[in-house]
Amino acid sequence: MLRWFKRRLAKTDPLLGADGAPVTPPEPTQVEIPHDKIAARAAEIWDRKGRPHDQDVQNWMEAEAELRSEFATNSAPEPLPRKPR
Repeated sequence: MLRWFKRRLAKTDPLLGADGAPVTPPEPTQVEIPHDKIAARAAEIWDRKGRPHDQDVQNWMEAEAELRSEFATNSAPEPLPRKPR
């Protein structure tokens, strides 16, 4: 009875394998953002901040984070248009 329950649970629970043992979910894939896009965004940030000195690494990291978040929100599939009735 217990084996049947584990197999049944494994079929319905995506976090359990066929033997009932927990399965670790795959790591989210990192998106490769082109170097030139990050550089352009970092330059925009630098210009927006008034072109301060010695903040190039901070501007680069901020640009990369902005682009990753933009890509994450834009990569979601758009809903299909509804058919008129």
